[in-house]
Amino acid sequence: MNPYLQEVLDAHVLIERWLSHGEGSAEALMKRFAADFTMIPLSGEKMDYPTVSRFFHHAGSSRPGLDIVVDQMEIISEWHDGAAVLYRES
Repeated sequence: MNPYLQEVLDAHVLIERWLSHGEGSAEALMKRFAADFTMIPLSGEKMDYPTVSRFFHHAGSSRPGLDIVVDQMEIISEWHDGAAVLYRES
């Protein structure tokens, strides 16, 4: 598997564990993201790195039973030390 697609899967396992059980830490999660990382949640509002960081720091154990499924992964662009990945999370 492409290492960037694997990173998406691995990161979501950690996110699920943090949000569902409080396992791990927000700091460890945020180290996986580039400073220019953005996330677009179901609300459609674009979240920049500081906003995502605040969310994770306050959300540990906040969603017991959460089960994250990632599929329809696609590399949009890939360069020597990174990639833009599109995927569906449900």
